Amino acid sequence: MMIKKILRVLKRLRQKSDFVNYEGISLPLNRSNENLSGHKAYLDSGVEQVNFLISKELFNTDTKLLDFGCGQGRLLNTLKFTKSEFRSYTGLDTSKKAIDWCNNHLKYSNEISFMHLPAANARYNPDQKELKNLPFKKNQFDLIFLNSVFSHMLTSDVIFYLSEFHKVLDNEGKVYITAFLEDNVPDVEENPEDYLDKKSIGSLHRVRFNKDFFFKLVNEASLSVVEYHHQHISRTQQSVIVLKKQ
Repeated sequence: MMIKKILRVLKRLRQKSDFVNYEGISLPLNRSNENLSGHKAYLDSGVEQVNFLISKELFNTDTKLLDFGCGQGRLLNTLKFTKSEFRSYTGLDTSKKAIDWCNNHLKYSNEISFMHLPAANARYNPDQKELKNLPFKKNQFDLIFLNSVFSHMLTSDVIFYLSEFHKVLDNEGKVYITAFLEDNVPDVEENPEDYLDKKSIGSLHRVRFNKDFFFKLVNEASLSVVEYHHQHISRTQQSVIVLKKQ
């Protein structure tokens, strides 16, 4: 009994040491997002995207949102920070460590849930060998949000998940994606040298797609592009693509 009590105390101490309370919001101290160590910069990066979603009428109080590749819940924290209400939020990630952190610190209401999807990814989950189908009902979500997810996937993975999105997306729903898309480049390149004057480190650090090739993959998944903004994200210079069902 004493050992169990000690283990519970140690667990609580670890949980208290891995977050910081910033303006009533729990932020991770050790962050998976590149170059976002400052608390304000961390939230401002999300505010830029939330403002876009609202301005394009992709998000409102009735939205059922899937945050695919949610990481440590940056989008959810931004929604809380901006007081943006929604019907439901589901965060999904291949990193169990990130999902455990979110479940410990970000369950602000009953409309919020986080799920671990143990899918293969050479950068974030190299021990797994297979991709995983999304564990959701058909037409379940109004908005699927991907921030810098396809920037860490090669073609076969993108094809797989575009097909999965078509299944779980409502007929009137949208998919918001950031990715590295350019004209006049090879169809797909992992860690292209000197791209954006940045150095890539490790597997799948920056995956760049030819824009027309990426759009072809979208169309083959019975989706279509309704918005495209080249290098729209100021911090990463990723492009923004919005999709709908054909």
